[in-house]
Amino acid sequence: MDTWFLPTAATGLLLLLGAAWWAFGRSPATPRRRPRRRAAIPSAPTGAREVERVAWVLGKLTRVPPRKIAAEATLRATLGRTAPATFLTAVGREFGLELTLTEAGLGMTVAQFAAYVAHVRRGQRKAAAGGRKRAPRTTGDVLDGLTPATLALASELGLRREWELEPARRHLTKEYLRWNARIHLATREEERAAVQARLEQIGRLREALTPARR
Repeated sequence: MDTWFLPTAATGLLLLLGAAWWAFGRSPATPRRRPRRRAAIPSAPTGAREVERVAWVLGKLTRVPPRKIAAEATLRATLGRTAPATFLTAVGREFGLELTLTEAGLGMTVAQFAAYVAHVRRGQRKAAAGGRKRAPRTTGDVLDGLTPATLALASELGLRREWELEPARRHLTKEYLRWNARIHLATREEERAAVQARLEQIGRLREALTPARR
């Protein structure tokens, strides 16, 4: 038998097997995955109140029906694994605001956070209109000129916009005494530092509401 026959036959067999695999054996092409895009949260229904709009955003982020989100539930418990930054971005988009929130602020209830949003919105409207010229008469008049972080504190402490200045100061005095009692119960240095920082914040907010600045 000629010496060239075996190499030629082997080459032909390999070509035949390759053609068969190409026709029948290869798996179908895997479709190229499109990059996942996070769908933007739609706006809340028209006419919804601040607390309802906040609950709407929370519901979309956590996949919990908004009607099942309690107004007295804390943000920390309601957010679960959702990052606070993601929540703030979504709420800011809903209301057209830039919002800030500290770690302590996650202890606010949904209703308190909604009040904070209302404070910021009212302040922005006043700034766009050129501000109020008369001396402040209510807590809301003072809150309109404060930073978002201070507004978050005011909301967390339960200040109402319609309160007159003196009742608001008395309320903050009670809050100051309540927090001051905690500093004696703090066992760790970082706990005492956190309570002391809160006391200083309450003191600055109370000073801002002093009638002497009217």
